[in-house]
Amino acid sequence: MNSTDSYVWIKNDADLNAVCQLWATASVIALDTEFVRTDTFHANLGLLQICHEQTTWLIDPLEIHDWRPFAAILAEPAIVKVLHSLSEDAEVLLHSVGVTMDNVFDTQIAAGFLGYPVQMSYAKLVEALFDVVLPKEATRSDWLKRPLEDEQCQYAAADVHWLYQIYQLFAEQLHLQSRYEWVAEDSQRMVMNNMPTDAECYYQKLRGAWKLKGARLQALKALCQWREGIARSSNVNRGRILNDKDLIVIAERMPKNKSDLQKYLKIPSRKIRLYGDQIIHMVKDAEEVKRVDWPERIEGPLPADQADLLKQVRQKVEIIAEQLGLPAEVMARRKGLETWLRSGSHTGQYAIPEALTGWRKDFLLGPINELLQAQWEELDET
Repeated sequence: MNSTDSYVWIKNDADLNAVCQLWATASVIALDTEFVRTDTFHANLGLLQICHEQTTWLIDPLEIHDWRPFAAILAEPAIVKVLHSLSEDAEVLLHSVGVTMDNVFDTQIAAGFLGYPVQMSYAKLVEALFDVVLPKEATRSDWLKRPLEDEQCQYAAADVHWLYQIYQLFAEQLHLQSRYEWVAEDSQRMVMNNMPTDAECYYQKLRGAWKLKGARLQALKALCQWREGIARSSNVNRGRILNDKDLIVIAERMPKNKSDLQKYLKIPSRKIRLYGDQIIHMVKDAEEVKRVDWPERIEGPLPADQADLLKQVRQKVEIIAEQLGLPAEVMARRKGLETWLRSGSHTGQYAIPEALTGWRKDFLLGPINELLQAQWEELDET
């Protein structure tokens, strides 16, 4: 099948099992998902698209009950799974198929290595490479409705058809530059970075949580864990329960009763009735936690001296990236550099963060460590 509007439907377990035997012999498959996420915690998978060579398959996940053959394909390290901007796909497949993908190749990441804009959209990349304009009308359509419209199916099939072609081009170019493994490493790291956060640790992700300490931080931790439990078990969006700002306000104010909650929070009264007793109970329990058991404070913004050092480090990264012909943000993101600086800000013993290990370590470790140690030598002299 050479046309991008041609595809084979997979609508039952037997057909999926049979085609997975074919895919098991492939070295590369291109993969995309269509899903709907509105008020639910987990995205609802509406369609799966696979392309191998010139054939495209559309899998109807609403008709599949046994995902084990396909899960084996996704987990097989000998098969390259090609996706574009794979973070949400990885999350959806983990929940729907029950597997963490191995040996992935993200064409968005690859594009950044090859001189295209970092985080370039798929449609713009296809247009730049093949002078093909993909239709946008079906992008936000309802992928859970049945039957799907022909337009939706053609859009979905075209996506993976061109994705497979992009891989062929990019893989060849990256191998010539001896950078294919760099992209593969970064792509797999993206999969691992999108694993679900432990409910017990979710409070560390909230903006402004670093301002809290002691019993207040303990309350925030308990509140976040409670909300995660409800959201995941009921499959509802976190914000449908309470949003992050609400949780921060509760932890800051430590309300004693429902009247306090009503005063501090701008939320419907029904939520106060539904959750109020539980919230007040968690606040009370947090106040009774012993100091020794309080959560460790979350690091806030870098202090002035470390902010100056970060500026020097980022300038060094820009120089190294330019020498390698890479964008500085591909070489090292600000968050990773800040983590590096924080690790030794009190002791002078710095630890390179996982995000900057692998291929980056050979280029960054020596030059950055020189800057970090130079700062401590200046402090010793003063």
